[in-house]
Amino acid sequence: MTPTKKHLNQENMTDIKVLKEKLRGSNLMKGFAATFLGSGASKVLLVLTTFLCSNLLSKGEFGEFSFVRNTLNVILCICALNFSSLCTKFTTEAKFSIESLHRLFLLFLFSFFICAIIGFFLVVAPESFLLNIFSTAFVVKFFRISGLLLPFFMLEPLFEGIMRGLKKFKLIGLLQTASSVFYLLVVFIGIKQGGLTGAMYGVILYYLLYALISFFVINRLCSVRKICYRLNGFYKQGGALLTMILPIFFMSFIEAPTLWIAQVILSKSESMGAIGSMTAMMQVRNLAMLIPGYFTNTYLAFAGELNAQQKYSEYYSQFSRIERSYFIIGIILFLFLSLLSQPILFLYGKEYVLDWPVMIISNIGIPIVMLASLYRVDLILKDHQAYLFVVSLVWNVAWIVIMFVMIKLSMAPLYSFFISQNIAAFIFVVLLYRGYNKDKVIKLI
Repeated sequence: MTPTKKHLNQENMTDIKVLKEKLRGSNLMKGFAATFLGSGASKVLLVLTTFLCSNLLSKGEFGEFSFVRNTLNVILCICALNFSSLCTKFTTEAKFSIESLHRLFLLFLFSFFICAIIGFFLVVAPESFLLNIFSTAFVVKFFRISGLLLPFFMLEPLFEGIMRGLKKFKLIGLLQTASSVFYLLVVFIGIKQGGLTGAMYGVILYYLLYALISFFVINRLCSVRKICYRLNGFYKQGGALLTMILPIFFMSFIEAPTLWIAQVILSKSESMGAIGSMTAMMQVRNLAMLIPGYFTNTYLAFAGELNAQQKYSEYYSQFSRIERSYFIIGIILFLFLSLLSQPILFLYGKEYVLDWPVMIISNIGIPIVMLASLYRVDLILKDHQAYLFVVSLVWNVAWIVIMFVMIKLSMAPLYSFFISQNIAAFIFVVLLYRGYNKDKVIKLI
């Protein structure tokens, strides 16, 4: 039977659709490869810097250094870091909607406002009050300095989210690698010149330079002056502040401080040396999730476009494949790093090797956290920020309560830290999957 013109057109349309799907997948993998090579090199340099600090500083000094930097990261998470995914979402959608550009501007205004408030508090708060929080005058001194610069520090994670939405993955990797080289150099020189104090000045210089460079890069990519002309009436999107931005902010206000509280409990129950061991293990775990994490960040930009165009069948098909891959990769990483726990900890110093059983417990969280990060992407894209906030509240409260009970029952604090974290993280991923699956059923009907 000779094919009709209608049949030929249908076949051509099918071929075009398949070709588009292949090209989209190819672009996703290219973006992932660029992110992995550039950002991966950056993270390797950051790990090398940690090795440098742990070997040049005493275990107690390294614990104090880690406490200061971890606490600064907590503040940045509250002010800006957790808004990065939302920046990517709004940037991706801004290609199709001026409302999303206005929401992006609102997000920047809100982040700057929060940074200014926290920074002002750190600068003017009484010395005695800050000493009750941070324990030592050394820590207080550097947080007062950080308070002055906090509005600048918040620029980098937000601008990185924008660049990801614009799919400038190579540029992100280049910036991260260059800034990490600078970080390695200034921390090394700082330790040689001024010990722990010099190392902390190196951290501050790193954050400041990275933020300023990010601003100039964004201005070259999309002129800030031209964008300002398109912001007329942005206040009409004020509803997004309540439904999208504030839930993420409150979620950040829960998650980041919870980690800090857990560290405080650990330091009070054991020592600053335990903070050093915890930091080493958390860094190894984060390094293990480097590749999946970069893929998730890359995938966010592509999934955002599919979601904005309501191509749900293709969206969920792709999501399911990634979901299965993450679980398998997570199990493999757990087994691999657990077998190498002793030689890995030896890189931090001989005194860290004794904690190798705790590192195995820490590694159990790898597949759990990987899946959680993937489900979070879906819920953010579907504007379920309020649900994310509730789920975040549940798992973080569960973590602190379980850890506190374990320590009260005389379990070793370092073991309690990771066991309670894994239990709470499992609760988290189950609740995230429930929200994801419920939405999937509705969208595919």
